[in-house]
Amino acid sequence: MAAFIKKLFKNKKTDNVPKPMDVSRLDPANAKDLDTLIQAARHGETNAVRTAAIEQINHIRHLIPLYTEASANMRSRLAQRISDLSQAEPQQVNEALEALKDPQQQALVRQLCQGQDESAQQVSADTEPKQLLRLAIEGKTAAVRLAAAERIEKEEDLQAVQKAAKGRDKGVYQAARKKLQSLRQAQEKAASVQASIGDLIQQMEEQARTENMQLYGARVESLQSQWKNVAGDASPEQQTAFLSALDTCRRRIHEAERASAQEAESQQKAEERTATLELLRSTLNTLAAEVPERGPSLSSLDALQKTQENRWMEATRDTDVGKAEQKEYQALMLELRNYIGAVQRLSAQQETMVRLAEAETPDTGELKQTLNAVDWPEGYAQPEQLESLTRKLGQEKQLQKAQSSDQKAQQKVLDDLLDRLARSLEQNLFSESRQLHKQAQHAFNGLDHKHSQARQARLTLLGRQLQELEDWRGFATRPKQEELCQAMEYLAEQHIEPEAKAARIKELQQEWRDLGGSSDQSLWHRFKAASDAAYEPCQAYFAAKSELKEANLEKRKAICDQLAEFANNADWSTVDWKAVERIHRVAREEWRSAWPVDFKANRGLQKTFDHLLKQIEAPLNEERRRNEALKQSIVERAEALIEHEPLNEAMEQAKELQKEWEAVGLTRHREDRKLWQAFRAACDTIFGRRDAQRAEQAAEDHAAVEQLQQAISASETVRTDGDVGVEQLQAQLRQLNQTPVPRKLPRAVSDALDHEKHALKSHIQKALRQKRAADWQARINRSLAETDAANTDVVPGDLPSPREIAVRLEIATGSSSPDEDQELRMKQQVERLAAGMGGATTNTEDEIERLVTCWCSQSIPTSEAEVLIPRLHRALEHWRG
Repeated sequence: MAAFIKKLFKNKKTDNVPKPMDVSRLDPANAKDLDTLIQAARHGETNAVRTAAIEQINHIRHLIPLYTEASANMRSRLAQRISDLSQAEPQQVNEALEALKDPQQQALVRQLCQGQDESAQQVSADTEPKQLLRLAIEGKTAAVRLAAAERIEKEEDLQAVQKAAKGRDKGVYQAARKKLQSLRQAQEKAASVQASIGDLIQQMEEQARTENMQLYGARVESLQSQWKNVAGDASPEQQTAFLSALDTCRRRIHEAERASAQEAESQQKAEERTATLELLRSTLNTLAAEVPERGPSLSSLDALQKTQENRWMEATRDTDVGKAEQKEYQALMLELRNYIGAVQRLSAQQETMVRLAEAETPDTGELKQTLNAVDWPEGYAQPEQLESLTRKLGQEKQLQKAQSSDQKAQQKVLDDLLDRLARSLEQNLFSESRQLHKQAQHAFNGLDHKHSQARQARLTLLGRQLQELEDWRGFATRPKQEELCQAMEYLAEQHIEPEAKAARIKELQQEWRDLGGSSDQSLWHRFKAASDAAYEPCQAYFAAKSELKEANLEKRKAICDQLAEFANNADWSTVDWKAVERIHRVAREEWRSAWPVDFKANRGLQKTFDHLLKQIEAPLNEERRRNEALKQSIVERAEALIEHEPLNEAMEQAKELQKEWEAVGLTRHREDRKLWQAFRAACDTIFGRRDAQRAEQAAEDHAAVEQLQQAISASETVRTDGDVGVEQLQAQLRQLNQTPVPRKLPRAVSDALDHEKHALKSHIQKALRQKRAADWQARINRSLAETDAANTDVVPGDLPSPREIAVRLEIATGSSSPDEDQELRMKQQVERLAAGMGGATTNTEDEIERLVTCWCSQSIPTSEAEVLIPRLHRALEHWRG
């Protein structure tokens, strides 16, 4: 039941729907019916009604306004109808151009009424984008629309085609959709690549500015590797920006490596000098304490002297050395040389000494002469043979005798010491005063009673003053010494870096020594115990440091083994040079990182390492020089392109040279920088020429646009003058056509130029029409008085009747005819249509000329002429517009 009710209501609803309009009965010649047809074509309820109305409208000038408002589906039908009318009645094209004043509608007439047939072959690479868009939407065949759609490249045009073809032309819709997807994917890819390029340039520029040098080389190398993947899509400006930042980064890497190497070298030299001084001190201390069992070895001492001199020379080369350090070295080396000289003299006197030692009663004079010849340095242990001779000579007895025989000289020495002691006490110089007092006491003890009695009182007085200074100084320095004890005890409790702690311990001990020690043994033991407690954790650190030195030494041995294996097995003709440079760089970095090491144990390894590096550097430098020659060639070719013509070819070659530059391998940093600056200057000059040409062309285009605008303004002024003649308008049109037009013309100026040209042509055509119509009207008026014999060659043999002439003129000019002549008009139109189908088409003006001549070539009764002449005038007025 429900289904039946639904069907019932549906049928009722259908019965109430009005029937579609029947437009086939409407006559487009009737103004009222024409308006009805136009409304039906514009607002018809169905596509069938709108299509039928379009087919009934019989003039192009009525269809063009409908085309601009119609949907994409109806536009194809309108385009087909307009094309059919333009082929059947070509004069309608000119009539439509005259009737329609809107430039866009006039352009549409020309576009839709072009005479060439559409085919897929007419769509080619040379077809204009606007024409492609029109064919893709309005093409008569699917092949034409599809061919045009496949050649469209602009995104907005493809969107328009897709929108128009949706639901109407599946093939074109899919083609437009596919092209849009490909275009957008290409745009997204290009945008992604450009974003990557911009990001890489920004990161490289940040690396060129950053202060963080940790893993700096690895970061730069990573960015350079990424750049190679996108370098082909980078513009010359982007290439320049990235390579400039890369050049800055390379310079910073080179400077950092050089600074690190200098620092390591400086530290190594400092340790070398310290080790030299320690070795000299320990050697001299050993010689001072005891003599070797077999006696001093002259060859060993001489070798020690030469090796340490060479060692000190290498450790001080191109290095600033402190004065105290240099002075200590010179003093120690002088002592060593003196000792070696004594050993040499001892060896020279060996036979004499043996003979004197074996003699029971040696000659005293010869003994003394031999000992003086040897001149063994004081403070150093004497060889047993030399000691034996000294005992025989009785040196102590000889010394006492010398002292007693030289009392006056000794007395003078004592007086000098007492004077110096007095001055030192006045200045409160405790350490110096104590030393001088000891020397004075020793000199006093060397005098006999006679010479010492007069100076005993002064020595005693100065001794008391020294005691008072010591008591006062002990009182003054005790608080400071207690502070040092407290500082050392506090330091023993602190957990700080061992190197810093050991350095602080030395500083406190030096301050204690500067105070001259302490007479209070308990205070000294307190300071000593605190020093030992503070240094105890440092001992473990320095033991670990010693182990670290051994481990670093093993690392350096492994580095040397690996370098030796690589250098001996490398095939230099096929080797990866970047890998070789990386091995060379990493080896030096790892060598420096394997620090500290024991200098003596490292000496041989260092020589091996240096030799291996030179062995690898030799072919590496050859490869760098070859690559520098390649880059020099690129620079020369770039410089040759500076004046090369044409410029586009020069720029393309410059871009290729930039790619060649990137492909070149390793070079020396300094040379690469010089070559890069020259290459960049050449490229900047080449692309600078392009910028200059663009600026020059832009200036020329701007001047041409201004000149064209002035010509358009002048033409508008002439055209709007009410009293202007046809000759002036034609001259102005020729001037506009001859005015230079730049390659890139602004849209507004282009539209203004087209509009002005069309306006001039319209004014010229209108003026010519008015003159022609006036001539025809004058001839018609004169025909009342006489028969016109002009143009008799265009008069047909059988002249039409005056009424037929009037109707035919009304048809030709598009004006209306009276009701009584409608039947005659219909007959004439049928004959005209038949003549047109037979290929006999006639220009409107030629037909009017023929009709006017026919009129003037026969005698027409006055009564009939007076009735028809006004109709002729109205038709001509209608044609003139």
